[in-house]
Formats: sequence, C-alpha cells, structure tokens
Amino acid sequence: MWKWLGWMVVGLTCALAQQPVQLLAGHRAAVGAVAMGPEGVLALGADAYIQLYRPDGRLVRTLSGHTDTVRTLDIAPDGTLLSGAADTTLRLWNPSTGATRGVLSGHRDQVWSARFSPDGQRILSGSADGELRLWTQQGQVQQLSLGRNWIYGVGFSPDGTLLAGGGLDGALLWNPRDGSRLPLLGRISVQALAWGPDGRLATGDRDGRIQLWDARGSFVQQFSAHRLAVSALVWSGTGQLISGGQDGQIIFWAGDKLLRSLQSASVLSLAVSENRLLSGHDDGRARLWNLQGALLQTQEPPAASVAVLAYSPNGSLLASGGWEGEVWLWNRRGQPLRRLSGAELEITALAFTPDGRFLAAGSRDGQTRIYEVENGRLLQTLEAHGNGVGALAFAPNGRALASGGRDRLLRVWDWQAGKKVLEFRAHESHLTGLAWSPDGRTLYSSSSDESLAWWTLRPEGVRLERRLMAHARGIYGLAQSPDGRTLATASHDQTIKLWDARSGALLRTLPGHTEAAQALAFSPDGRRLASVGWDKTLRLWSLQGQLLQTIRGFVRPLYAVAWGRDGSLAVGSGTLRQAGTVALFRP
Repeated sequence: MWKWLGWMVVGLTCALAQQPVQLLAGHRAAVGAVAMGPEGVLALGADAYIQLYRPDGRLVRTLSGHTDTVRTLDIAPDGTLLSGAADTTLRLWNPSTGATRGVLSGHRDQVWSARFSPDGQRILSGSADGELRLWTQQGQVQQLSLGRNWIYGVGFSPDGTLLAGGGLDGALLWNPRDGSRLPLLGRISVQALAWGPDGRLATGDRDGRIQLWDARGSFVQQFSAHRLAVSALVWSGTGQLISGGQDGQIIFWAGDKLLRSLQSASVLSLAVSENRLLSGHDDGRARLWNLQGALLQTQEPPAASVAVLAYSPNGSLLASGGWEGEVWLWNRRGQPLRRLSGAELEITALAFTPDGRFLAAGSRDGQTRIYEVENGRLLQTLEAHGNGVGALAFAPNGRALASGGRDRLLRVWDWQAGKKVLEFRAHESHLTGLAWSPDGRTLYSSSSDESLAWWTLRPEGVRLERRLMAHARGIYGLAQSPDGRTLATASHDQTIKLWDARSGALLRTLPGHTEAAQALAFSPDGRRLASVGWDKTLRLWSLQGQLLQTIRGFVRPLYAVAWGRDGSLAVGSGTLRQAGTVALFRP
C-alpha cells in the first residue's frame, strides 16, 4: 500500500550538538489530537509528540519526528497512524514499531485536519493555507482552495466519493473525480466537521451551533449546542453524534435533542471506537469514557510545555512553570518533589526569595501566589495585574517583591503582609523583566515597548532615572550578572545587548539568533551568558561578545533558561528525540 509514498518521503534529521545530561518530564501541553485504533490502542498528540497507550493505560511508546505541534491524528483500517502538524507536514507511522513510513510535504502552513478514506487508500488534509489536498495511490496530489483562511475539519463520505472541508471561509463538498464543488450554507465559520456512517454531515461553528446536512449536501437543520465554539465532532458506529466544545462540555445527541452531557476542561479533540470515547483537552489531559458517560481513565502525556524556569539561590531546587498552570519543584537529581497548583492559566514568572525559603509564581490569570518551598503551602495571593503577570523580582533583603504586569503597571509589595507599597505605570506596553541593584535602591524594568528603564525607590516615592529605547522591537528577556554590574536584554529583533548597569551605556550587541530571542541567564561565575529563542536554539556567549556554542535539536521554540550554582543549565523544552519538560546540560 505504501509504495506510492516513496517519492514524497522527506528525510528529517536534526541532532543535538550537545546532548542533555538529563531530560525531566512532568508538565503537560494541550492534547490537541486523539485517535483510537485496532486492539484498543490510544494515540494522543501533545505538543510535537505522539504518545501511544494500551487500553489499560500503560504507555507503549512516544513517537517523535514532527518539529511543531501535532494538530490531527487518524488511524487507517490496517492500523497505520496518520499525523498532521503545525510544521506543515503529515507523517505516516507503524504504531507497533514506532517507525516512520513516510512524510507528506506540500502544505504551506499548519496542517489542522487529516483523514484516511474509508478504505485507507487515500488521505485528505486541510491546512491554515486554506487548501485541501488529496493524496492518491498513483502519486498524485489534487488541490482545492477553500479560501484564504484556515481549514479546521476534513472528511470523506462513507462511500469515499465525496470530500468535505470546513474552516473560517465556510464549508464545501468536493467531488475529486469531476472537480465539482458545492458550497454549504454561505460563509459560516466552521470549527469542526464529521461525516456520519449514515451519510449525514455535521459541522460546528464558533458560535456554538451545529449544522446537519444530508448526503447530497442539502441543509437539514441547525441548533445551538455549546456556550462557546464547537471544537470537535464525531459519530459513533451506531450513528450517534457527539460534540465537544470550548465550554468543556461533551454532549451526546439524538437529532437536536440532548441525551447526555459530560463536563470537563475545554475539549480540543474527540475519537470514538466501539463503546469508548476518547477526548483531548487543553488542560493537558486525555480522558477515556464509555458511551454511557462513565470516565474509565485519564492520561497526562508529558510534553515540552515550560514557560519559565528559576533556580533557588543555593542551586538545590529548580522551579518550572508550565502552560497548564502548575509549578513543579525538582531536586538536584532531577526528581520532582512537589507540584504547586492554584493558578488558572499559564505560569509566566517565577522568583525565589534570597534565602530560598519562599517562591513567588505569577500567572496569566493576573495573580501572584507566594508558596512556602519546604511544604508547598500557599501563603499569599496578591492583587491581580490586568491581563497577567509579566515579571517578578525579590529585593536583595527579601522583604520587598516587585511585580510587573501586562497592564503596564509596576508594583512593589510588602509580600508577607500582602500589602501593596507602590504602584505606577512604568511602560507603554506589558512588562517583561525586572531586576534589583545589589543595594536594593534601583529597580530595572524591561518591556515589549522596546525600552529599558532605571527606577530609584525612595520612602517619598519612585523616580525615573533613565529610560533607553534599547531595541528595535520588544524586549522579552532581562538578566543581571551575579556581581550586579551588567544587564543583558533579549529582543524580538533577534539580538542580545549588554549594558552597564550603573551608567546605562551599551557595552556590546550580540547577533546570532535567527528569530526572536526570548530568555537569558548568566553563568554563576558571571563569565558566560546563555540565551534561548524562537529559533529553537540555546546559545552560549562570552561577555566579550564571542558566540561560544550553539545547541540545536529542540522540538519547540524556547521560552525559558536558568543557570544553577552547580553549573547545571536548564532549558524549558524537550528534544526532537524525546518528550520532556526540562533539558539539563553541563556546558
């Protein structure tokens, strides 16, 4: 069957220049794709990885090869696994061995949906480039443009003669034999699409409505289903429609009548096989149900979902904050000690007190939570910044905490009392970095408004000492050398700059990243600087501006880096070969 793929196979190799000494796994990324195959195998797409589980919940293996988020999964009648990803490719896998059977390349943007034909001989894919592509055994690819916008759902009719595609520009039926097409019901914004075994087609839109069509594309009915967008649709083998929504509901339907509703986290994907339903959610979990609504098991596949990292001052603990809203604490051996929960959205900032006894965690939900490190107890929850916390820094004496928000405000707290001491508008856009001078009298702040600012804090108030338009684009990383004499900034203009912390003089510019530079960390001895960015590289620099090393092979754009006192360098991502949360190096 797969000989026809030979001409489309693309080699994809990318080895690390330096392998991590350890890869930690714990945080979760959204489970954006699910599928169920023969013998009950469960396939979950989380971040750029695919994890395969047995029906009893045991992990079989992790499939790696995609270089960006897996968006869609399907399984052919012979058990072959199909995946489509944000890296613009589709991949074919042998689930029993984990081997890649082929790579289909041609889309110009993210692949959001892909399905096998009923006989497994053809593949239909839809992409953010607005195109449907039909891959055939004869080595041909037929293309049809649905419009300029993203395609979220595709499907074959039960007899395989008609194809359906739906996205932001609406939905249509396509007969690839004669090239005819039939638009459906004007320009609805389709978020999900599924063709039932009896020939009925279901589409779901961003307003929470479901539309039903007959086998010829004639409109049957429309009804309200969810409070938010319909994000997933699937038909059972008996012809029952099941919908999943961004409101976290999974609903079983008889026509337009609600039979049963399950409540969970926001639903991203659904798959059904025999008497079981598999759902993927944005809380990083997949849930297996029977069709009577009983929850059978929950899976939490690890993935590279770290947004921020921080080492404790003595280097004994590493804190990692993930997109799922949890903080993990790890010991020197890479073992997880505890999980700190409470945040509702992504963890965006972390800071230890100078004595290492307490940890502040800021979230996209706007709140800053203070935890006691020894037992994980939540001590304080500080007043929320609008639209999220962007940066945190404890003063050298540990008594004051500075927080910067996406609301452009900078606050100084007596955090033990939960009292706000100062608040002022510091920048014209959200704050992305904070640092204190060693004497605690000056506070440095950076922002996506491209500026770096020096603030003098006095009992009578705050005074702006200096503001520099430091980069051509927004600043997203700020770090201070251990001796407090040098500041480093990382920008979306792809450069890193070093500054004299006292005078504000530009010391040097470090070019090298090919996409936005995102985060920075000085080595414990202050002689080297680590930077990470959207180009999926870790770069090591001397403070004289020499690029010492470039480490590649990460699966995601890199958002977090931290350097511990024992020399351990932590990077927030897994590698192309293995799913993970944090990669540890000894540079």
